[in-house]
Amino acid sequence: MIVLSAMALLICGALASEKIGGSTGIAASLLPSIGARDLRIRVDPDLVPWRAVGKLQAASISFRALCTATLVGPSTVVTAAHCLFNSRTQRNFPSESLHFLIGYNGNRYAGHAIGTAVTIGDSYDPERPKETIGGDWALVTLDKTLGSADRILPILSEPLEDGADVMLGGYQQDHPLLLMADTQCRILGHFFDAVGHLLLRHNCVGTKGASGAPLVVDRHGKWQVAAIEVAAEPGAAGGVAIDLSLRAGNAPFSFGPP
Repeated sequence: MIVLSAMALLICGALASEKIGGSTGIAASLLPSIGARDLRIRVDPDLVPWRAVGKLQAASISFRALCTATLVGPSTVVTAAHCLFNSRTQRNFPSESLHFLIGYNGNRYAGHAIGTAVTIGDSYDPERPKETIGGDWALVTLDKTLGSADRILPILSEPLEDGADVMLGGYQQDHPLLLMADTQCRILGHFFDAVGHLLLRHNCVGTKGASGAPLVVDRHGKWQVAAIEVAAEPGAAGGVAIDLSLRAGNAPFSFGPP
């Protein structure tokens, strides 16, 4: 185990914020968490497990924040809490400004919903993101049901072990129209944030826009969400993820009607 203060991380480095209409032509070599080799591949958002993964947009008058979110209930997505924080107003975006697109691929998508309510990790403080990174998760309730049985990914019920094989996929700043994934990565270890919450280190490639993206794992032939991406590691492939099975003292997520 290592302590967060010993690591150099970009807490918001995986969040893609841009002016509306701005350029997205950014070289991968200039972005964090890519490393010497870019191992990401394009994956089909209509295939399992990526059918549950969508693009989350938080829009204001002059700019938008782009992240990734995953359907974990019929009308509930999980993402990173910092994706919902408007750094210009120093407040969270209103829930109704959150737009979730499922099956997004180029200029088409399979479904669209708007946020109606948000639940954020109790310990997360956007003014102290590094110290409270272990609480950097959020659930967004949507105004309609998008998650059919084959579009929902359950949350893994037990912690991931070191060395576990995982995949990380999301909508990232250098490929904003495509779902890109590192399908051959693993968990490197565990560490604690400043308030004692356990997190995971991994060597998956995923840069800005991958905040909130799922780390998925195959357990007995069934894909599940093990963790969500919350920070990038500058200059190297890898980052930090929140193990969802450990959040809030192992209390389970619950999903009500929209």
